[in-house]
Amino acid sequence: MKFSRIIRAVAIAAVGVLGTSGLAVAPAGAADRTLVRIAESNVRTSLNSSHSDHNLVENGTVAYLTGDGFNYYNNKSQLVKKTGFGTYRIVKQKPLTIETKINKGLVWSDGTQIDAYDLLEGWVTDSGHFDNEARGVYWDSVGKGGGMQKITKFPVISADSLTATWTFDEFDSSWELFFGIGRPVHALTQLAYPTLSDGQAKARFVNAVKKKDWTVLKALADQWNTAYNFIDTKPIDATTNPNLLITAGAYTIKSSVPGKSMTLVANPLYKSGPKPTIKTIQLVTIPDSTAMGQALANGEVDIIAPQATAALVNSLKAQPNTTVYGFGAATYEHLDVDLKGPAWAGMSAAKANDLRRALLLTIPRQEIVDKLVKTINPAAKVLNSITPYFNADPNHAKMSATSGVKPYTDAEATRLAAAKALLAKHGYSTTNPLKLTLHWGGPTNERRKNTAALIVAAAAKVGIEVNSKPSAVWSQELGNNKSDLQFFAWSQTSTVFTGLRTIYGIADDGTTPRNSNYIDWLNPTVDKALARHSDEILDADGAFKVNQTFEKEYFKDAVGLPLFQWASIAAATKTLKNVKPSALSPQIVWNYWEWKY
Repeated sequence: MKFSRIIRAVAIAAVGVLGTSGLAVAPAGAADRTLVRIAESNVRTSLNSSHSDHNLVENGTVAYLTGDGFNYYNNKSQLVKKTGFGTYRIVKQKPLTIETKINKGLVWSDGTQIDAYDLLEGWVTDSGHFDNEARGVYWDSVGKGGGMQKITKFPVISADSLTATWTFDEFDSSWELFFGIGRPVHALTQLAYPTLSDGQAKARFVNAVKKKDWTVLKALADQWNTAYNFIDTKPIDATTNPNLLITAGAYTIKSSVPGKSMTLVANPLYKSGPKPTIKTIQLVTIPDSTAMGQALANGEVDIIAPQATAALVNSLKAQPNTTVYGFGAATYEHLDVDLKGPAWAGMSAAKANDLRRALLLTIPRQEIVDKLVKTINPAAKVLNSITPYFNADPNHAKMSATSGVKPYTDAEATRLAAAKALLAKHGYSTTNPLKLTLHWGGPTNERRKNTAALIVAAAAKVGIEVNSKPSAVWSQELGNNKSDLQFFAWSQTSTVFTGLRTIYGIADDGTTPRNSNYIDWLNPTVDKALARHSDEILDADGAFKVNQTFEKEYFKDAVGLPLFQWASIAAATKTLKNVKPSALSPQIVWNYWEWKY
């Protein structure tokens, strides 16, 4: 799977409705039927959703609306080839050789031709071949270790610059998801070298990649890592560097108000897909889900994607001009133990494992689901697979029968008794508690606040004192080893399992965690097993066996727990047609070109 970190910062207001006049939305009753206003609960932070600190769903929504590529997932989780952009094919199986061809006549929003050299950006940022610690060159991409590292040779590019042929040193099963365009290489280069023309800038980028010119690569990487990360603090307006705003997709970015809204407008130069009927999309941040529902009722927004609560669902269903869409998102809440958290420092491996296990035995997963999830989806169940195989998947029961999750599924009395025994073994009790720090995101997020409170209360029963420390910028603090445990959600963007290694695997140096392995879990058995997802073509049984090996080690090492699959809803004004939420991210906007009033 390919994953994105996700935070939904939603607070349920005790009284009244948050006024929307400060959110820069269009007035109620606007007559413009080519405008769609989408309310989300969390702020956008960056125009570079591939950066490891900004790989958030809200940033990914902008990337999808303004981006382009060879394929996309529909609402049936089927990968659809986008032939209007180009084509790709296997030229040779051994070594795996892929030809990608971009259609002639496609241009960036500034009029510059889109060509095969623009595909180099993803290879440069994700392969690791263009990092150099001694020279201070590092591309902080969430895609590190995802498979692009298996390409070590510069691709063969055709004379017309539209076709690139890529040769893999090793096979990779998810190659079909690798090739796409992110930031235009000419504009990225001009951020570092503003006096260069478009052609000169592209040439400098290509030459730096071919020759590994570390001086130029450092200048480019520094811009890639920092220049786009301002959306939550600075507006997009006439003073914004236009090179930050060049896009390839159906929309361009017109303006933004930090923490409140972003306005996208149709890109007149877009040719690779149907021209959308909707000419303007406004992404509005409304942190309060009650206010979000009221804004929809008032006609101030057209689509909402709130954190679901029972009260909100009932309220939306009662609104006469609203259509409510319930769907099972491929998003799941989980809890991690940071193996380099301060509480574990200096402990023997055996002691730390005992204490992690004691902690995990206290997590009141059933209570969390009963009190916080079943109010929206009465059929909700505790998730017992971290792969994940969701509850409706027959593999869920098959996996949980053998993975080692069973002790965490026992009744509370049984779990707490086992936790007490493990704590007592090392001298901890209610009078001499083990002290831990819990990190989580969105201090105003009502569900997460309640989740944290339930975790703290349950742990206290056996002699674990959990200090709950929420943070508004939690995603940027993951992996800083300042807390002992944390919980958040992963949202899948594809159906393949290769991303699991990015989250739980070991980097190619054999000694450090991969880019999204925020818990510093270095288990060679797991890394070797998960590598098979990309290194081989596995059938369903083969994939299950790989995941079974992974899950057995996960529970043996006591590094975390799955909690629950999100019960998600969207709602839209009835006059807006063809809204079809998808389980995969980006859940709401994947078919924007079909929307119409």
